[in-house]
Amino acid sequence: MDKMMKPDSTRTGWIVRTGNDYLYPQGGDVGYTPNLADAGAFESEEEAIEAGRDHCDPGFVVIRDPR
Repeated sequence: MDKMMKPDSTRTGWIVRTGNDYLYPQGGDVGYTPNLADAGAFESEEEAIEAGRDHCDPGFVVIRDPR
């Protein structure tokens, strides 16, 4: 296992990836960042899916936060 990744049981949050970018919520608005380190984490998978539907083209993916 990669040292940088936490086991599934200790990960918190969900991240939305669209193409080569991640959603980056800031100050009530949502932008995009190519850097995983800057990606915004959502508290639930459902919240992340809703954000992806609202701000991304079809084909976005929701993943556990590996940080």
